Amino acid sequence: MHSLFCATMTMLLAASPGVEVTSLTGTSVSGQLQSLNQGTIQLKQGQDDRQYPLSGVLNVRFPQNRFQRTLESPLMVRLTDGSRFPIQDLKSNDRETVLQGEQTGSLTVPTKAVTSVRFGALNSDLQKSWDKLLNGKHSKDLLVVQKENVLDYIDGVVGNITADRIQFFAGEDEVPVNRQRVFGIIYARPATTETTPFCSIKLTDEGTLQASAISYNGTDFEATLQTGARTRLAPSVIANLDFSQGKVRYLSDLEPRNIEYTPFFDTVWKYRRDKHRDGGPLRVGGKEYSRGLYIHSKTLLQYRLKDDYRRFRAVMGIDDSVPGIGFVYVEIKGNGRTLFAGNVKSSDSPVDLDLDVSGVRDLEILVDFGDNLEICDHLDLCNARLIK
Repeated sequence: MHSLFCATMTMLLAASPGVEVTSLTGTSVSGQLQSLNQGTIQLKQGQDDRQYPLSGVLNVRFPQNRFQRTLESPLMVRLTDGSRFPIQDLKSNDRETVLQGEQTGSLTVPTKAVTSVRFGALNSDLQKSWDKLLNGKHSKDLLVVQKENVLDYIDGVVGNITADRIQFFAGEDEVPVNRQRVFGIIYARPATTETTPFCSIKLTDEGTLQASAISYNGTDFEATLQTGARTRLAPSVIANLDFSQGKVRYLSDLEPRNIEYTPFFDTVWKYRRDKHRDGGPLRVGGKEYSRGLYIHSKTLLQYRLKDDYRRFRAVMGIDDSVPGIGFVYVEIKGNGRTLFAGNVKSSDSPVDLDLDVSGVRDLEILVDFGDNLEICDHLDLCNARLIK
């Protein structure tokens, strides 16, 4: 009986997802997730169960869950609350839209909460055009079609959507459109709401759900989106739970007010947000990070800070993906005053930045050439964030 009990407990513990919890102070603890509610997270660490208040938690990472990158993009939907995730199919009328996703399951949301649906796959030629349409202001709905590697659109009003048809009103005329011929739909409504989510859920298929509530009962996660839709999520589909909303601001969420590139040779290596230049995660010191900046020499990033932040924190180092000859000079200034200056080399241990930015309005980050020309100068600022 004792051996059976031990075997059962071992199976239960093995089934609990392993997580890494990072606090606002930058410290991290690891353990097996036991429970999660609006107030606390409970971990099993060794033989002990420990609770941590969510008010002090920055994010919860699931290290064993890898992102699923595919060459052919599935259908993609965006909601007014900022949620964005792949789906397999949808049906819609003037009241509600039913979204079917491999990871999210079946979600029913108000149709007025859907801002766009992309049916066609993106490539490098189409990405810029699609983003331009998404970010534009439109007084009518757009029915977007693809003509070779060019996107065009017709404006009007989108009605019901079925498995094979899209009801579309162009002026007073109703036109039934073959869904297979449509690249995407962009509705004439605001892209996002101003409500701050309780938790931003990052899925392994690179979808993001903005949740007003989330809990874990030992088996599945239950999440309520800000649109009111509810879903169950298996632990295996979650890459990260971000509780930073209203507490911190990641630099990767901010647009620099000025960017300057000075290539050593002829190639300009543009900075990237939340990923390395090859599209993979940032990796420093043998550890992967889902948030941060990739910056190549020589790059100057200037930010205008509007809020009252106290600290700037990040883990800084040369990305692990390159040989050990990376060498850059980094200078970080606040209101023209030097907050950090020094060399960063591949052979160095990661640098834990913790800078006082109280009263700073203008933040400047310079990644300059080191002693090895610009060879392997792939600097990562992992988890780069401003804390109130």
